[in-house]
Amino acid sequence: MTREPITPTMDLFSAISDEMRLKILMLLDQAEFTVNEIKDILDIHQSNASRHLAKLSTCGLLKDRRDGIKAYYRLSEELLMSSRVLSVIRDAYGELQDKDILRCRAEQTLQERTDKTKGQIHKLDQAGGSLKAQISLFSKLMVPFENAVDIGCGEGGDLSLMLANRCKEVTSLDCDAKVIGGFQKILKQKGIKNITPKVADMTKTGLPDNYADLVLMSQVLHHATDPRLALKEAIRILKQGGTLALLDLAQHKEESFRTTHGHIWLGFDQNQLKFFAKELGCKVQECEIIPSENEVDKKLPVICMILTKN
Repeated sequence: MTREPITPTMDLFSAISDEMRLKILMLLDQAEFTVNEIKDILDIHQSNASRHLAKLSTCGLLKDRRDGIKAYYRLSEELLMSSRVLSVIRDAYGELQDKDILRCRAEQTLQERTDKTKGQIHKLDQAGGSLKAQISLFSKLMVPFENAVDIGCGEGGDLSLMLANRCKEVTSLDCDAKVIGGFQKILKQKGIKNITPKVADMTKTGLPDNYADLVLMSQVLHHATDPRLALKEAIRILKQGGTLALLDLAQHKEESFRTTHGHIWLGFDQNQLKFFAKELGCKVQECEIIPSENEVDKKLPVICMILTKN
């Protein structure tokens, strides 16, 4: 039997047999949360939440990332790769009587986070939006597609307009109703009829399974409360053999971007994105880090990835 990163032990069973810790695992299976968010969702004291998180972390089930004074917890990569242990834990969620209530509270918490950053997604001429990066991305997409989806089309919908020349139908998504309203006016002025703008969150597009031949995510993943969930949704709507084109910032230390640009993540490590792709059933066709064109305007290096759905 293939060995998995996490193997069953007495400490592991002790950790996951506690109802409150099982609830925490269920929440973090949806997205990453801070200690304060977890204690509010579960209606417990912060000290209790911290104690349970420490126990789960000791068993290798959780990881955390720092954002200033906050710590966001998530399921560890080791747990996600341990299919037997993960299956046992997910099956146990069904025994929780208040699971639906907790999931609704978690979704509300994520929605409140999204509301705070609406309208802050930057334009293409800002950090990481270099012309070199965009040319590199589109040079890999010079084949016609039937249906394309531009997730996070942004103000002006520049990339959606480019896709319209190569695709039969384009669906342009953005979580900001004002952005979509403005884009609809642009399309009407230009007389473009093969683009359909829609207000939607990147983790809940509302589109059917296996819908698109091409899904584009350019400079949006660092705004996701949970990048893995956003990628999972993008892959869900992608047809088998379809292409996911991803352009996003490489890891950086510009903390000011959290407030000036509404960034949640300070870029990504390419190995982290490759791990997500493999876990979610995609093959990495190409992965390139494109260096900054200049430092004066804080143009940052970006990662350009082309994935295909298995």
